[in-house]
Amino acid sequence: MSSRGKHFYEFGPYRVDPEERALWRENRPVPLQPKAFEMLLVLVQQGEGVVAKDELMNRVWAGTFVEESNLAQTIFVLRKALGESDSEQPYILTVPGRGYRLAQKVRVVAAEEKEGVAGIKIASDPQVLIEKGTAVAPALEARSKLRRMSAKALAVLAVLGLAIYAAVVLRPTVPPKVLRIRQMTHMGTLISNTKLVTDGPRIYFRAWEGRDRVIRYVSASGGLATPVDRAFSNMDIDDISADGSAFLVVELNPRVEPHPLWWVPVSLGSPQPVGAVRTQEARCSPDGRTIAYTVGPDLFLADHDGSNPRKFTTLPGAAIYLQWSPDSRRLRFAVIDPRTGDTSLWEGNLATNTARPILTNWAGSRRATPGGWTPDGRYFFFTSVGDETSDIWAIRESKEFFRRTNPEPIQITTGPLNFYQPTPSKDGRSVFAVGEQLRGETFRDKAESRQFVPYAQGLAADEVAFSRDGLWMAYVEFPEGVLVRSRADGTDPRQLTFAPMRAFNPQWSPDGSQLAFDAAAQLGAPRKIYILPRDGGEPVLAAPDVRDPQIYPSWSSSGKSIVFTSLEGNSQKSALYVVDPGSRHVALLPGTAGLRLGQVSPDGSKIAALADQELTLYDTTSHRIRALAKSADFPRWSTDGKYVCFRTPYFGGFVEQPGTYRWVALTNKIEKLASDPDFRLTGVDGVWSGLAPDGSVLLVRDLSTSDLYTLDVELP
Repeated sequence: MSSRGKHFYEFGPYRVDPEERALWRENRPVPLQPKAFEMLLVLVQQGEGVVAKDELMNRVWAGTFVEESNLAQTIFVLRKALGESDSEQPYILTVPGRGYRLAQKVRVVAAEEKEGVAGIKIASDPQVLIEKGTAVAPALEARSKLRRMSAKALAVLAVLGLAIYAAVVLRPTVPPKVLRIRQMTHMGTLISNTKLVTDGPRIYFRAWEGRDRVIRYVSASGGLATPVDRAFSNMDIDDISADGSAFLVVELNPRVEPHPLWWVPVSLGSPQPVGAVRTQEARCSPDGRTIAYTVGPDLFLADHDGSNPRKFTTLPGAAIYLQWSPDSRRLRFAVIDPRTGDTSLWEGNLATNTARPILTNWAGSRRATPGGWTPDGRYFFFTSVGDETSDIWAIRESKEFFRRTNPEPIQITTGPLNFYQPTPSKDGRSVFAVGEQLRGETFRDKAESRQFVPYAQGLAADEVAFSRDGLWMAYVEFPEGVLVRSRADGTDPRQLTFAPMRAFNPQWSPDGSQLAFDAAAQLGAPRKIYILPRDGGEPVLAAPDVRDPQIYPSWSSSGKSIVFTSLEGNSQKSALYVVDPGSRHVALLPGTAGLRLGQVSPDGSKIAALADQELTLYDTTSHRIRALAKSADFPRWSTDGKYVCFRTPYFGGFVEQPGTYRWVALTNKIEKLASDPDFRLTGVDGVWSGLAPDGSVLLVRDLSTSDLYTLDVELP
């Protein structure tokens, strides 16, 4: 057949035949997978120019959904076929952020036959070299023919083998997907961080009933939520036994911390203590033999009855949401960073007695919490908080010999709900999860009736601070986390910060010209102290940008310095610091180790601060500290310095009379300003309450809805 018009591409020792779809090296065929050849052809046709990743994927996998990992894998196969590992000279270069290109010059060679030296004809088929005019012995010719046929047969078999390998092993990975989302409850009050526990027919969870936490269950097919009888007045169901006969329960006893652990029969029977185990949370292995439980940063293991307790490991922070693998050989959990509050995924291997973080190079790993494995162990689900919502992700776990799996997490939800606690069903066809839509509104109490009513036109204003003249307020908008300045009645609002920055705890300077606040510049970043003009501008760091978080600013009486909370040295203990924004010089306030959330009195002589949950008063001259109240949060001075306003901690459930209080400097007594209302409260960073210029109590009512959802999934 005539080869006129045919051409090859050559680079280095290689020749590419686009018509025959073959690669040759020094007249010898080089086996290539079909996709690898197509990719090489795109690169040689571009010469030494860069081919973008998207262009490569579109041309090689036209009309097929693939991920970038397919591209990287095929580039790896192509490089290996070209022998880059055996050569100092690479043939394919990676151009960071753009794509790939050939490293060597490409020559386009016409395939027309031409006479060579010494009577050798160079044919379009590089396999066949025949000396012109020479008589070849029949036996030699037969052997030559046999060799040619054998070579061609081997080449065909090699290509077929690679084609089968590519079709079976390297075929594009089909990602898991959600087929349908069904709302299972219509209560609107599920607790977002509840543990979802299922025995197959039922799903158990915690929910709010007023301010009380209750335990309910619902059928896996949906329906009304049914109360669960409680063995203790305050308890959490952390797990259920493999046979579904007993709950693993943490008794939330304020007098015993860590808390006692019990096996509580689902139907009738008396609770049985799990030995002498005391813990924050626990989980029983699927084979029923081992209980994993936490005490602070320590992770322990014990037998089913609590005997044989032993420490498994000490972690850099507290472990939460323990999850066992279906084969009971591994544990996954989230570890809280004590410095930033972020969570990261970890895995403990019982065979090697080791624990390590996972997904360390994944962008969302700093805000991830585990959900659970499918019963067959093929998929693991978890949640990660993005810029807008908390979404569910899946990891393909199993390693199949005849199938390549994608090790990268795959996102399966994209809002608008925040999803938490993804828990696979017993049949592996569905995933149960808590779905939440955040919403809030600011309320104030009416002194004459002590009833709470909407404030400032129904704004969702949290952590409100008023200027000393009472004319202006600054607040953090819930749930967006942006800083807003407005008049005291909510009119004339102006947004001062923008996503991805999330702001907290605004404070007016004494002259009302500036605002100090702490903020995370982006998701996962440690919070720092910023300053900006009251009418807006670029936020400026008040202190040097160090690794440790800086929170809860408070201006000095002169307005020339700011007190804030950070960590003391390399410890995990908080302390109070003072910074001069002009020079950016930072100094530790003597004797404040263990103090946090410090607020400077208007005359500068005292600082109200917390020691753990205790409200204390620090003397800036003598450096002495005295206790004021046993349980407090969000302390703030009144503008005249006569009172320190604070609220009781909202979460924990052990405060006898929750509400908003004040310490009176003149009498050294605690006065109650308002009890917490019957409705639920919320906030961007815990539950805040404060005072309006008229003395009324402000707080944010939680109007969020939170329910149980079922995600029917396809898991290829």
